[in-house]
Amino acid sequence: MKYLVTGRAGLDRLELDPRRVVAQGDAMVFEGPWPWTAPVVATLDDASVEAVRASRIDGYLVDALGEPGSGAAFVVAAHRMRDLAAFQPYAERVGAVVEKFGGRFLARSGKAEMLGGDFVSDRAVIIEFSGAADAVAFYVSDVYAPLMRIRHATSDPRFLVMARSGALPAEARAAAESYLRAPAASSH
Repeated sequence: MKYLVTGRAGLDRLELDPRRVVAQGDAMVFEGPWPWTAPVVATLDDASVEAVRASRIDGYLVDALGEPGSGAAFVVAAHRMRDLAAFQPYAERVGAVVEKFGGRFLARSGKAEMLGGDFVSDRAVIIEFSGAADAVAFYVSDVYAPLMRIRHATSDPRFLVMARSGALPAEARAAAESYLRAPAASSH
């Protein structure tokens, strides 16, 4: 199984079973720019991967670690790597921090397969959280801050939080906006 990350326009070009769509709700970009204003995450079985590759839609594929659960929010991150060796401490320690906030990696790969468009990513992750508040709390936490500094120093990062469906809850959006407006956020 693979995960597909694309925009709604890309999804509209595919004849994909709607039950394969994992998330297409409201998204908030924490680090960007992102190429799609309305991102979509879907699962693909082996039989549909070749058809999606042939479609040449804007998007990328990443190998799955697990099936999606019932979480209401997702972190989708994609990075171009500048210093893979210096990134290793981040990769080794981030899993424990994700777990602390109730997150679970659905995909985590050093190789994203680009399908088309101008967006390029070397590393890609999809993390499922029970709710958007948990995903935002993970990102803005003091325990994640030292790891974020490593990630920013070693990659060209892209990071967003998205709802499975519908709008991001107002309290999660407010917490994120407050953090992103704070002067310290620009120094992370």
